[in-house]
Amino acid sequence: MTMADKYLMGAAAGELDRMLFQGEMFRPEAERLLDRCGPGPGGRAVDVGCGPLGILDMLSDRVGPGGEVVGLDVQPEMLDFARVLVAERKLDNVRLVEGDAAATTEEKGRFDFVHTRLVLMNVPHSGAVLAAMVALARPGGTVAVQDVDWVTRVCDPPHPAWTDLVDLVAELWRRSGMDVHLGRRLPRLLREAGLTDIGVDAGIRVFQHDHPYQTLLVDRAELCRDALVDGGLTSHAALDRLTGELREHLARPGTVVVHPVLFQAWGRVPGGPGTDPAPGS
Repeated sequence: MTMADKYLMGAAAGELDRMLFQGEMFRPEAERLLDRCGPGPGGRAVDVGCGPLGILDMLSDRVGPGGEVVGLDVQPEMLDFARVLVAERKLDNVRLVEGDAAATTEEKGRFDFVHTRLVLMNVPHSGAVLAAMVALARPGGTVAVQDVDWVTRVCDPPHPAWTDLVDLVAELWRRSGMDVHLGRRLPRLLREAGLTDIGVDAGIRVFQHDHPYQTLLVDRAELCRDALVDGGLTSHAALDRLTGELREHLARPGTVVVHPVLFQAWGRVPGGPGTDPAPGS
C-alpha cells in the first residue's frame, strides 16, 4: 500500500462510527451546499472518498430514481460498511466503486456534480485527486469540496497539552505530505484547476464537555499513535501523559473546544451551459 492509499486514522469500527456521526453532524452544512450547487432530478453525481456513507443518501434523494450516484473510496472496509447502509436505506440509484480517485476508471466528463468532503486534507496527492474530480465533471458541471482549516483549533481555558497535541498531529500531517490548513486554499485551488464561477462559504462549530467531538483531538492522536511514535515525533510514555492530561482538562464543564473551520468551495467546469447561482451563494 502506498502513502497515497493510506488513511492515517484507519478503518476500525470506532472510526467508521465516528465518520457516520460526523456525517450527521455536518448534514445541515451539506444540505446548504447542495441547495446552492447540487444536482437536480435525473442528474449524475459522484461522492469522492465517501467512506461509510458520506453524502450518498442526500445525493440519492436529490437526483431521484432517474439519476445515478457513485460512491468512490479507496478503502474496502469503508465500502463494505457502505454497502450495508445503501441496502438498508434502499438507495437503489447508488453504485459503490473501490479505487483511488486519482486513478479512477469512471468515465470522464460524465457527471453533473462531483463532490468530496474532508478528503483532500487527508491525502498527500490532493492535487491529483482534485484534477481527477474536475475531469469527471461534464462541461458546465459542478465540482464542490469541503475541508477544514485548523486555524480555529483551540480550547479555552488553554492547556499546554492541547497545544502540544495540535503541533504533533499537524507535524505528522506535514511530514506525510498533507496540510491541516488546506481549507482556506480551496477557492484558489478550484480556480487554479480551471473552474469558473467560484463560490465559498465557511462555518465553525463549538463544543462543550458533554459533546462527543470535545475529545476529537485526543482521539485522533490515539488513532495515529503508531505513526507518531514510529516517526520519532513522540514516545508512548509522552503521548500517554499528554492525552491523559488533556482528557482530564476537556472533561471539565467550563472547557470549550473550537472545531477547525469547515470551508466549502464550488465551481463550474467551463464549456457548458451555466446555471444562475442560488440566492445567497
